[in-house]
Amino acid sequence: MILAHISQELDLPMQVAAAIAHLRETDYNNFEIGRHEINERMFALVQDPTTQDWQQGFPEFHRKHIDVQYLLEGEELIGYLPAAPHYEIRQDFLEQRDIAFTSTQVNETQLFLTPGMYAVFFPGELHRPCRCASIPQKIKKVVIKIRVDLNI
Repeated sequence: MILAHISQELDLPMQVAAAIAHLRETDYNNFEIGRHEINERMFALVQDPTTQDWQQGFPEFHRKHIDVQYLLEGEELIGYLPAAPHYEIRQDFLEQRDIAFTSTQVNETQLFLTPGMYAVFFPGELHRPCRCASIPQKIKKVVIKIRVDLNI
């Protein structure tokens, strides 16, 4: 997991660095909600959800994609737990959509994002996005999905 501001210069894995460079060069504020292709390895999901109470929802993880979650508007908490050999899977959509939800909800680290911040989640890392920091609010964010291979 990586948590940073878009203006920070970090030594990042090649594919993650490419996604951050893309975010710096692309103004997603006026993009339509939905999926936008970037290249053969990456696509962006522009989203405008309403944040939910911390107690709602379940952590998710992916096996084939890295998530770069970049906040454009609002405030968001994201729960985080490192990858572990086994989590109890509540809903498994890994084959269809590369996402599974777990029953785990204890001792998650709370990441607080404000506009311009991003969090990177690697395959197997649990994350529970779109939690409210104070009261539920509409946020706007971009999630860049990076297909994993040996060159990251």
